[in-house]
Amino acid sequence: MKISDEIVGPVKGAWHLFLERTESLRPDLHKYCRSLSGSVWDGEDLVQDTLLRAFARLSQASEPIENVRAYMFKVASNLWIDKFRGLREVASADFPEQVQPELAQPYEIRDAARQLLTHLPPMERATVLLKDVFDFSLEETARALDVSVGAVKAGLHRGRAKLHEMPEKMRENEAKPSSSATLVKEFVDAFNARDLNRLLAVMREDVTSEMVGMFVENGRESVGRNVKSILHHTFASSDAWRAEMRDFGGEPIVVLWARETAGNAVKSLARLDELEGVITRVRYYFFCPETLTEVCNELGLAVKTNGYRPTWN
Repeated sequence: MKISDEIVGPVKGAWHLFLERTESLRPDLHKYCRSLSGSVWDGEDLVQDTLLRAFARLSQASEPIENVRAYMFKVASNLWIDKFRGLREVASADFPEQVQPELAQPYEIRDAARQLLTHLPPMERATVLLKDVFDFSLEETARALDVSVGAVKAGLHRGRAKLHEMPEKMRENEAKPSSSATLVKEFVDAFNARDLNRLLAVMREDVTSEMVGMFVENGRESVGRNVKSILHHTFASSDAWRAEMRDFGGEPIVVLWARETAGNAVKSLARLDELEGVITRVRYYFFCPETLTEVCNELGLAVKTNGYRPTWN
């Protein structure tokens, strides 16, 4: 059974309108999700999951959402906590009402957040982030996490205490490679040679190609032959695009350069998933400006971001 264009068209239109109306919230949302997850890639995944969940829930809202920022942070928090609920006891623990948070200087929390927050349990991490980094009130933090104000105070007390006890500098968890350097190099070489058949040969028949936050292509034929595909907008541009393999946190990734009048600049990244020596999924981060900027800054590369939505039809 197919879903007709009568449904698909309006849904796409509503989705793009939703992205447009929430653009101003994206930098803060990404910063929050990035800090929760401790990984630029997982943070972007949490952003996208949050947007999809928030969009889906709009149809169930009984009245207009007045504070969209708080609503988005609440959705992100719930998704994050739910991920660990049942796996880690602290994610659903009830904290004593009488415990009061110790005072902490905001700059101390902000300086420690990037490196240390990832070592806190999920609930404590979210509590400290919302209250001390994003300046939510105790009541707003409680609503975002679906807990009592007393639980928020207790979470702050425990989280802040642990931050002060931890070493001043600790490394974040490094990303685990999702594909081998050999396969990434094959992808890069085929891309730069404009050899579509060679590129498709390293992909599994049921490969998926995703423009993160926008659309997904399913199957090798759709990925390689469809004139509306992602590869069409790169391969069809002749020498306008150049691929390069780089190491980011121990993971080989694809950096996509676009030659423009202002000079070369990275305009997208790609990550590959591998199974039995072939590509099972390609993810392009063209419309993920925060992720694109962070990775390129880390690698010392010139970057030009593209906003959150496409300009092509």
